[in-house]
Amino acid sequence: MTDSTKKNNNTLTLLLLLLITSIGANFYQWKSHSSMVVSHGNEVDSLQTLRLNVERELGLTTLELEKYRGIAGNLDTLLNDAKGKIALQEQTIRTLLANEKDGKKLSAQLKTELAKLHKMRDEYLEKIDVLIAENDKLKAENSNLNSQVENLNEQKNLLADKVATASQLKVEYVKVASFKKRMNGKYTESVLAKRTNKLEACFTLMDNKIAGTGDKMVYLVITAPDGKILMSYTKAQFTDAEGNPLDASASIKIDYTGAKQDICLAYENDTRILESGTYQIAIYADGLLVHQSNYILR
Repeated sequence: MTDSTKKNNNTLTLLLLLLITSIGANFYQWKSHSSMVVSHGNEVDSLQTLRLNVERELGLTTLELEKYRGIAGNLDTLLNDAKGKIALQEQTIRTLLANEKDGKKLSAQLKTELAKLHKMRDEYLEKIDVLIAENDKLKAENSNLNSQVENLNEQKNLLADKVATASQLKVEYVKVASFKKRMNGKYTESVLAKRTNKLEACFTLMDNKIAGTGDKMVYLVITAPDGKILMSYTKAQFTDAEGNPLDASASIKIDYTGAKQDICLAYENDTRILESGTYQIAIYADGLLVHQSNYILR
């Protein structure tokens, strides 16, 4: 081999080495750039995921607390306080998202602030749990007190009813009779309607130590077969215990002392206008119906 040939071979070898070195350098640069692109892409994806998680956590925290609103006034006050503090924490987090450009720092800071948010949420949930338990206990106690009050009111009403019933005036030994008026002005008994001038009810007003003493009104109401109330010359009206106005056939005011009293009340008419049939006899004392019966005129 000549010197010229050796020189050419050496030159070719050198060129090949340079070419291989250049290709290797270019491949390294391409590989390094690709790694940087992938790394940057991963970082961007990681930050995007972190942002989404932050938004989700903010929304869930508010929803988790707000679902307890409306249960009680003191609970709503606590939720209003929580809402204000969560809003401040949310503003801190959004400021970080807007201003921090370093991905690693942003990620670390967001994790710290989210931890604060979670702690705040858990503290308020604990307070909510305590308040709800206290409210339920108070409701149970109030319900028990209401039941006791209702029971006492029922007993009071029953006692009042018993006292009212016991204090009511009563009549016994009621005797109804019909009379005709003779020419001499005297009355004799008659059972014929066409000959009757007077219908009389005599009875005993019973003793009652519970009823109040003093003036008492007693009324006689006689209802004819045609449904009309027989009215004497002096018309009397009164109001019964239910507030209904009634006409009376006769009435009397007595000074009641609590002892028995014999009383007679009568409807009278000089003209014989009564018809045959069944007459209803009712006696009222202090507005209460104390006797009711029928009497037949033939």
